[in-house]
Amino acid sequence: MRAISVPIFMIIMFILIVAILVPAYLVINSTQIYSQQGSQQATGYLQAQSQEVNQVFRGNPNVYFNSSKNPYLEIFFTSSPYPFNITGIYYFNGSTWKQYLNDSIVVAGDTNLQLPSKAFNEPVLLISGQANIYFLNPNTSINTVNLQGPSGKFPVYIASFVINGTKLLPVSVNVGFGTQSAITPSVFYVLPGTYPVLDNNYTVFLPQYGLTGVFQNWTVIGGTLSSPNSVSTTATIYSPTVIVAFYKAYTNTYKVLIQPWNIPLEPNDTSNNNVNLSSLNPTMNVVVDNKSYTVNSSGITLDLTYGYHIIQFPSYFNISFNYTGGNFNELEGGQITTYELSGLLATKGIKVFNDVVFVNSSGTIKGNYKPVSNYFLVEVKNDFYLPAEYKENSTPFLGNIAGQLLEVCVGNTGQVIVLGPTENFVPEKIYFKQGTSLTITLDYLNVINGTFSINNQNYNSLVSQPTGVTVTNPTSSYLYHPQPQQGYYGTIYINSPTIIINYQEWLYGGQIL
Repeated sequence: MRAISVPIFMIIMFILIVAILVPAYLVINSTQIYSQQGSQQATGYLQAQSQEVNQVFRGNPNVYFNSSKNPYLEIFFTSSPYPFNITGIYYFNGSTWKQYLNDSIVVAGDTNLQLPSKAFNEPVLLISGQANIYFLNPNTSINTVNLQGPSGKFPVYIASFVINGTKLLPVSVNVGFGTQSAITPSVFYVLPGTYPVLDNNYTVFLPQYGLTGVFQNWTVIGGTLSSPNSVSTTATIYSPTVIVAFYKAYTNTYKVLIQPWNIPLEPNDTSNNNVNLSSLNPTMNVVVDNKSYTVNSSGITLDLTYGYHIIQFPSYFNISFNYTGGNFNELEGGQITTYELSGLLATKGIKVFNDVVFVNSSGTIKGNYKPVSNYFLVEVKNDFYLPAEYKENSTPFLGNIAGQLLEVCVGNTGQVIVLGPTENFVPEKIYFKQGTSLTITLDYLNVINGTFSINNQNYNSLVSQPTGVTVTNPTSSYLYHPQPQQGYYGTIYINSPTIIINYQEWLYGGQIL
């Protein structure tokens, strides 16, 4: 029995070793494999990037930018098609980058991609699915760019982007390369060698998005960088090269109230000498980072990201007022006051640089206004009446009749204008700046032809005679006379809304019909 138990014990131990120790060994030794998985994936990704660059620079595909009046990208393959995934196309419109491609496309055969006409004679950027960025000047191709410059020199393209979440937003910044500096995107033709690269803009502002970005790192295709995470680095150039500066956008936001200030937007009423002025303009447009907002007197609260923003209130804004009371029952739009923006006011935590602000906390930004000029409404009409001996008429020729006009000299300039209704029963309305003086030099009637029946007698025209001009403003009314006399006024000064009525008497009829 003892001889049999030994072999049985050994068999049991062997089973235990196989069942426990071997799996444990495999688990322990597999830990290194799992820990290396991330780096292996990164290595594979970089290899895929490099493989795509090699394919593209060998002309598979060949990407050519035809910069004609109808610009397009010509993509054709010189050998077996290598799928080329394009996730972004940007063209430079002379001042900013504009995105053209909204959805990614995979090009696996000869293709022409039409571009907007504004891309004519401007650079184009392509972003691939492997996060490679290719820069094309007008009428160049990616794989032949080294033939476009001086003999023996390589092109170095420098571009810049702001990273906002998953989006790349192109931006123009000032960079230095070697002994030169330029605004991105830009190209330098240099001999092989090592050159200093400097980002002169540690922060950038994108007003069209309301974002501020801070430098993050450089990337390079075709060369090497000594310090990709520093604004100052060196680039070793040995082939056509694309260098890209990346910025990280700030996305934390603050509540900021943007409000017009010291300007009487409706509702706003003021009273003076029993005359009430009511504002007629309830809102104004304010532009924040190139986006327009309609704002009332209470303002509007926006979520603004940390950093720079452009706040643009109207430089000048007109407020119209209704007049009620005094000598007017109601005079709509009797006054227009022009207000001028004197500047922006901001609470602590928000710095103001003209129309640019730097937001570092929640707060209030006010567009501060001051009145600079007043314009008053002058309403001119006439009033015709019949002589006492004419007891009746059967045609509506009384009241405001077009053609009875006043020739007026404005101020001391010698400028002569004509005031009076040009349409029957509709008074003329015109605005004059405060302090303007008006002197009547002639009161005349244009020929009014027609058929007029007075006391059963028909006439083909009527002739009138001026009997007086009255001038009425909110607090006074007086009789005007061309020649200054006691109790009369020779000049009308416009310092408030004014109604001028030219009274006329039909003296007699024209030719009897």
